[in-house]
Amino acid sequence: MKIYNIMAALAAVLLLSSCDLDKYPMSEVAAEDYVKDDASLNTLVIGCYNGLHSVMYYEWALTELRSDNTRMHLTGSTSSNSKLVEQLDQGVINAEHAWVSDYWNSAYSTIARCNNVLGYLGKASTSENRNRFEGEALFLRSLQYFNLVRLWGPVFKVTEKISNEEARNMQRSSTEEIYDLIESDLRHIIDDSLLPAQQNDADLGRADMTAAKALLAKVYATRYNPGDTKYREAGDLCLEVLRSPSVGNPSSATDLVAYTDIFSSLNEMNKEIIFAVRYTGGKVGLGSPFGNLFAPTNNGANVIMGTCSNYNCPSDNLLAAYDMSQGADKRRDVNLAESYFNATTGQWVTKNARYVRKYLNRDQDSNPITSQYDGDADWPVIRVGDIALLYAEIANETTGPAAEPLKYLNMIHERAGLAPYSATDVSSRYDFREAVRNERRLELAFENQRWFDLLRWGIARETVNNYIAGESFYSGYSYTVNPLADWQLMLPVPIDVININPNVAQNFGY
Repeated sequence: MKIYNIMAALAAVLLLSSCDLDKYPMSEVAAEDYVKDDASLNTLVIGCYNGLHSVMYYEWALTELRSDNTRMHLTGSTSSNSKLVEQLDQGVINAEHAWVSDYWNSAYSTIARCNNVLGYLGKASTSENRNRFEGEALFLRSLQYFNLVRLWGPVFKVTEKISNEEARNMQRSSTEEIYDLIESDLRHIIDDSLLPAQQNDADLGRADMTAAKALLAKVYATRYNPGDTKYREAGDLCLEVLRSPSVGNPSSATDLVAYTDIFSSLNEMNKEIIFAVRYTGGKVGLGSPFGNLFAPTNNGANVIMGTCSNYNCPSDNLLAAYDMSQGADKRRDVNLAESYFNATTGQWVTKNARYVRKYLNRDQDSNPITSQYDGDADWPVIRVGDIALLYAEIANETTGPAAEPLKYLNMIHERAGLAPYSATDVSSRYDFREAVRNERRLELAFENQRWFDLLRWGIARETVNNYIAGESFYSGYSYTVNPLADWQLMLPVPIDVININPNVAQNFGY
């Protein structure tokens, strides 16, 4: 049983009863007489974590689905949600897209909760508690802004409570201003030691210093180029994370958590997990919906109980990327399935049976999910495989192939059950780069990393267009699925924001 998430459930009730949950980027306002002490301030902080559930509900659709990893499961569906999925899959999105709007609203609602915490730090009884609450709020706010700026470019910078009138007249801040805010907040956490080096068992799932350093490394690697000082600093931060006690300073694949165990609901917050969005089943309102959202439709409870949507269907392109020539890549069957066993008929179902299985409970036999949208599996946001491969990438881009980055590349590769790369295999900067990029795709599949990686590498449009042209699924439509243009890499500002403030600049092309 997850104590953290039970606390989150209580926090959600308290927060919803005392806050105005505005959709527009405006801070939520807690009643003055509610926030009195450490306990009530802590409740607000837990409400910030709770807000991540709404964000994650849509994030896969704005990231994985727009990449070459996943697609629609069938052509010709006419349901409203299927049409929304289809539009994201093909990149034909408009400002009225409901899921784009819902993600935006959820992200800004979480930012508002974080700002709310920051506005009440004076209620903390000790400097230690104040630092911790501030650090957690700044980390979660930075995470939201990092995703917003990568998906939209310029967005609204809201760092404190503002009035309705102020919100209606705001303009979007530049990407540089948003990145400056993110960097400043994360540097404040790290330089002033706002967070503990490692959370104790009772607080697993809450951000710690390792998570803050890992997030800043990803920010630096995204914002800066290989010749920049801060790009190199990203590599240093990666090493600090990998050598931290909470991660265990792994030096080989045998030091890592086995890939099959990383996502188990019986092994949560293991050493692989640096930060995750946590879920708990048991009909307490905090279960994971992704087992049902991703499982095949009409599977008769043979995959998972309840209504299933088969969204986020793994692509042929991704399946082909798993190298089975050396034997099975252990990650493939953890991440996805192409069939399921029908216990009633005694037959394996293969038609329309492909699905993401990473977020099903790994202990289904002993702990089956008995109600829909109520899984236990956490969603990893930052983990060791991500940071190890990011370090290998940064080191290669700055100094070229070498023994240390190769160690981390092979650490992840060998954990998958594959033979290590030799120095000869990746002797050039180009070969090493391609190996890292391929490894990141296979290692982090369905974790909302692929789209952001393609953007960071500057190859999103080219990669997705080549994928659409080569994926046979897209030829099944009665019309031609057009290639993406550069402007389609950024999302449109939602129409409800434009309606409130008609002077807000829309992204080009929309």
